[in-house]
Amino acid sequence: MPRRRRAVLWRLLGLFVPYKGLLLFSLLLMAVASAIPGVLVFLIQSVLDDVLIARDAGRLALMPFAVVGLYALNGGVNFTRAMITRSISWRIVSDLRERLYEKMLGFDLDWQQSAASGEKVSRLMADVNNLQYATSGVVTAVQKPLTLMVLIGSALYMNVKLAIIALVLLPLVVLPIQRFGARLRLQARASLDSGAKLSGSAQESFTGIRVVQVFGAHAQRVARFVQLNRQHQADQLRATTAQLLPGPTVELIAALGVGAALWVGGQDVFVGTLRPGELIAFLVALGLMNDPLKGLTQVSSLLQRSVASAELILELLDRDSGLSHEGTVLATAPAEIQVEQLRYSYGEEEVLKGISFRVQAGERVAIVGASGSGKTTLLSLLARLRDPTAGGIFWDATELRQLELSSFRRQLAMVTQEPFLFDESVADNIRFGSPEASDAAVEEAARVANAHPFVKDLPLGYQTFVNELGMRLSGGQRQRLCIARAVLRGAPVLLLDEATSNLDAESEALVNEALDRLMVGRTTFVVAHRLSTIRDADRILVLEGGELVEQGRHAELLARGGVYARLLARQGA
Repeated sequence: MPRRRRAVLWRLLGLFVPYKGLLLFSLLLMAVASAIPGVLVFLIQSVLDDVLIARDAGRLALMPFAVVGLYALNGGVNFTRAMITRSISWRIVSDLRERLYEKMLGFDLDWQQSAASGEKVSRLMADVNNLQYATSGVVTAVQKPLTLMVLIGSALYMNVKLAIIALVLLPLVVLPIQRFGARLRLQARASLDSGAKLSGSAQESFTGIRVVQVFGAHAQRVARFVQLNRQHQADQLRATTAQLLPGPTVELIAALGVGAALWVGGQDVFVGTLRPGELIAFLVALGLMNDPLKGLTQVSSLLQRSVASAELILELLDRDSGLSHEGTVLATAPAEIQVEQLRYSYGEEEVLKGISFRVQAGERVAIVGASGSGKTTLLSLLARLRDPTAGGIFWDATELRQLELSSFRRQLAMVTQEPFLFDESVADNIRFGSPEASDAAVEEAARVANAHPFVKDLPLGYQTFVNELGMRLSGGQRQRLCIARAVLRGAPVLLLDEATSNLDAESEALVNEALDRLMVGRTTFVVAHRLSTIRDADRILVLEGGELVEQGRHAELLARGGVYARLLARQGA
């Protein structure tokens, strides 16, 4: 086994360490369950030779109770063992899913934008669920060999010669297990990858359903889904083939030994050196070996499927988040924000080129420029959703990367172009980011944001639920709830990213009025293109080609007749 795969397997098995007590008890139950087939073999021999042939009516009367008791014990032991192992399995799965979810939420914006949401959900759900196979693999790896050893011991005890004949080919079962095991891991990973792409494609279509329908792309999206679905089907079929083929191969190898033992044992019965009951019991013992032998192939299958998922999950857990979360805890708002020679690149493309400026506390700064000039990238760096490739952003004298991330983010509130609401109540959406806020504070924030008038008319008022994208509400209403969320946050630094660009005139007026209240006393960065949003800014930063080409107040920049004036002219302002 390659070193990397061994390392993954050991880390996977390390997940069981917190539950070692339950596992040991489960192992004890497995030992009991493994001994039961051996007892059954000797019970069959006794019934045939000592009861039926000897016509012992007294012992015959006891045999049904022995059989029922044996199966009752077997059922009880296996049920208890299964419940324990399932419990361990789902605890491990739940713990790991929580760790992975927390890790994924902490990745920087570059990763968030590069990974499709459907693929993220598939990793979080389907791939983590597959780790339950590791539990089944561990249980099978212990119980099946124990059962096999008991049955081999029983066969040797009854007849050494026949046992050697029957088991001489047994070592050959290792070959199909090894051959198909490695193939299964590769095919299982391919199946997981294609399943994630399929999930991502479906989620994209549902999220962008209006675009799909308006552009008449129904057939196009169906064709794409069919292509990915067929690929996933093919990957699953190949993985299933690699999983199922070892079983029949192992059975065939075992059958060759059983056939040879039957022929030799039959000859011994004919000459009187072996009793019929002994031969039948011996053959039953060989037949019962079939299940644990196939179980050995299941060990490989289960662990390979788990390893395939574990590799993907551990890659995410081991991945650098792209953002350092440690640093100095920030307790107060900055008196000054200083940007020095800020640069940022997407691969080889540099989108911000040595930008520098200073902002005083309470200043309102507008960021303008043509599409692709770097406005949104600059805003994401100010929010530390990503880190610069060169230069830095300083809060007073401390660079952002030296600040503890969660304490820094508590100083921020943001309102984006696309208002996002969660599938929770209106009150919980406003309270998002401020979970301890009272109902009175929620309502006051809604009043400041001009949201209270329409919220109180909803069926359940502030307890009315919205769906994931807030489609029960108009765009202006959703945006006002997002502004109320920012109001309740009470953060000293406010980031506005095209917060009014998608609204009609009436909604824009209400939102602008709410934003004006929100910006009072806060350091505000506004990415916008509408004149109504930017002309009252204390300072306007003009970006072109990733460079800061102009800065000043509206009237001053307009009088210069430079880039800013040309931007407004193109907009007809």
